[in-house]
Amino acid sequence: MTEFCIYWAAFVLGMIITANFIAPGMLGYERNLAKVECFFGQVFRVHSAYTVLTMLGMLLLCVCYNQELAEAERGSLAWGLCLYLAVFWGTRVVVQVIYYDEAIKKKYPVFNIIFLTAFTYLAILFLFLTVK
Repeated sequence: MTEFCIYWAAFVLGMIITANFIAPGMLGYERNLAKVECFFGQVFRVHSAYTVLTMLGMLLLCVCYNQELAEAERGSLAWGLCLYLAVFWGTRVVVQVIYYDEAIKKKYPVFNIIFLTAFTYLAILFLFLTVK
C-alpha cells in the first residue's frame, strides 16, 4: 500500500507540474511581468523553471526509487530525502494557507482546494515515511 501511495504522489506531482504550464495563461503572467524591470521578469521565469525541474526530479524519484522510499530507514539517504520532502511540502501548505492573496484564492476556489489538498497529501505522505 505504501508503494501505491508513493506512485500516487508521482501522479500528484505530475498534475502540479502540468498546472505550472496552465497557470501563466490563466493568471496573466506575461501581462503582469511586463510591469516589472526585465531582470525581475527573468528571475521569476528562471525560478519558475527550476521549481518545475525540482518537482520533475521528485516525480522521477517517486517512480524510480519507489521501494527505497517505502522502506526508508532512519539515517539512510532515502529517509533524509523523505524528511526533506515532508518539510518542503509542509511549508508549501503553510504558504498556500497564510501567504497567498485571499482575493485570488476566492477567485479560483476550486484550484485553491485542489492545490491545498495536493500539497497536504505530499506533506503527510513524506512525513509518514520519515516517522514510520
